[in-house]
Amino acid sequence: MSHRLIVVWGAGDQGRVNYPILKAQGYDLILAIDDTPNLPCPFPDVELIRGNEFSSWVRGKDTSGLASIIAIGNPYGHLRIKFSKILEESGIKEFSLVDSTSLNRSCEKVGAGIQIMALAIIQNDVVIKEQCIINTRALVEHDCILERGVEIGPGAVLCGRVHVGEYTWIGAGAVIRPRIKIGRNVIIGAGSVVVKDVPDNSVFVGNPARKLRDNNII
Repeated sequence: MSHRLIVVWGAGDQGRVNYPILKAQGYDLILAIDDTPNLPCPFPDVELIRGNEFSSWVRGKDTSGLASIIAIGNPYGHLRIKFSKILEESGIKEFSLVDSTSLNRSCEKVGAGIQIMALAIIQNDVVIKEQCIINTRALVEHDCILERGVEIGPGAVLCGRVHVGEYTWIGAGAVIRPRIKIGRNVIIGAGSVVVKDVPDNSVFVGNPARKLRDNNII
């Protein structure tokens, strides 16, 4: 990609994890956007603004050389989609961040704005749609489908042909059995083992995973 200047929306933990990957790959972060009260900017020599200040910041600027990362983790995958559209309407394209230590065997489709962290493994014929995050040492096996705004937690394992719905969050160390369908806006608790399909808008935890409550984030 020709863009070397990056705008990041989200200056919390996800942004801090992304920052050294960007620097190692020769990208420069020029602006951070975050609405967290009293949050100091964690990036040296980078301007931090509020979301409602962005339109003033971008007005009149040549954005053709800029790209963006939405560094906001789940359960707020829907916000990654929302903010990426705001940035794109200003001419700032989505940037996919892939750590050099990750392994991608050959995705069938990779959407814009994905983030793949250190030592993650993605096997053959996986579909990853827009604004997904695959965290450190996660394993996504062959023929899985990740819909928009999904996050796979550190060390989680998706066995073959798992389908994960929009905005769903698979917690750290969770294991999903082959051919399972996980619905939209779902949270799978850390360390859970999922052995049956999971309906939309629910929180599942345990081994085997059982419904804990509804999920009303969206």
